[in-house]
Amino acid sequence: MGMDKMKAFAAAKKLNTLLMPTNDLVDRVIGSKDTVADAIAVFRRDDIPGRKWAPKTAEVYESVIRRIEAGIGARPVEGVTVKDCAEFIRAVTPSDRARQQFRLVLGWILGCAVQEGWIDTNPVLATRRFQHERKRARLTKEVYAANWDQAEPWLRLAMDLSLVTLLRRDDVVSLKFSDVRDGFLWVVPQKTEGSTLVKLKIRIGDELAKLLAQARDTVLSPYVVHRLPDRARPSDKRAAARQHHTQVMPEQLTRAFQDAREAAGVCGDNPPSFHEIRSLGGAMVSESGSTIEQVQGLMGHSSATMTEHYLEGHDIPWQEVQPGKVLVRQIPYDK
Repeated sequence: MGMDKMKAFAAAKKLNTLLMPTNDLVDRVIGSKDTVADAIAVFRRDDIPGRKWAPKTAEVYESVIRRIEAGIGARPVEGVTVKDCAEFIRAVTPSDRARQQFRLVLGWILGCAVQEGWIDTNPVLATRRFQHERKRARLTKEVYAANWDQAEPWLRLAMDLSLVTLLRRDDVVSLKFSDVRDGFLWVVPQKTEGSTLVKLKIRIGDELAKLLAQARDTVLSPYVVHRLPDRARPSDKRAAARQHHTQVMPEQLTRAFQDAREAAGVCGDNPPSFHEIRSLGGAMVSESGSTIEQVQGLMGHSSATMTEHYLEGHDIPWQEVQPGKVLVRQIPYDK
């Protein structure tokens, strides 16, 4: 501050004005302004119920919301600038993928502040969109076969069911024999239940019929994919979500696939997960001559763009199309 006492006092007062927290004397007298935390409360109350997220999706987003609330929740929304948003998003995580997720959620929250009339524009919309490349390796037919060779019979069945039906992990282990009727497999995907309301009626062809027949073994179970537990446990000691002692939980399926993958010698920084069977199956359906729209329907996607994302990294065949008929004027192009 130098040796001049009066100048030092003046500089200190100016710095205090800049650095004082927002809950100063004036705010206490006239009432504090609407904060980011207030916008979060509106978002939770008015927006989240309509989004109808699946439980796991809701858990992920709630974690993001809590970190936003802890980081900048106390700040008045009127004072939040583009720079503030950009700095918070960059500082909260080094991952570009996670940064984009924080940007998305913060945009939703401050969008509520705009709708409430607290601010005129959403500063998040002016921040950078973070691009991230997909890191997980695609599952090839060769790697699938290697994993399959190392898998137990119940895991082989789960893998083949996912490959043929393109169902997600949670839906594969939830399949029941009662879902098979009238020549179809009736499935309401758990990820879309209550949101997009997608319902799948999968025709049972020769391959699927063979798999369903193999599933009917000597173990009495209501579940298509099932296994006897390694050791019996009292009903009050079982996982809360377990409805039958032969039921395979999603986490068990993931661990078993990882074990088979390691036994097959498949390694790397980001080896393919069980979920990659879905994209491999989609690519194989596409290779058989089906259109993107047909693959989209089987995958239960709401857009063809999402289906194309799943097929990215696999060879997509050329589609033969018939050109439309138009009236062509017989005039040379050079006139």
